[in-house]
Amino acid sequence: MAIKHVKTRTGFECDIDEIVLDDMEVLDYLAAIDGQDLTKYPLLLNKLMKPEVKKALYDHVRTEDGRVPYGTFDAEITDIFNGLKGGKN
Repeated sequence: MAIKHVKTRTGFECDIDEIVLDDMEVLDYLAAIDGQDLTKYPLLLNKLMKPEVKKALYDHVRTEDGRVPYGTFDAEITDIFNGLKGGKN
């Protein structure tokens, strides 16, 4: 596997090591999130991306009042995973 450049529909761009898809902890976190255990998102992000990329993602979706809305954030993560899986990015 290799580093893959991913671009979301809103224009956020990052490089992710595709090896993260071959990690049972990532699968566990995704399953937990799918089951609505949203507390696993920080653990998933720590596996998926470097701290500076995570901060850039938060800043990308941050509203004028400083919030990082879950719905917008979730859409970005979905786009990132679609890009990693070879989907359109």
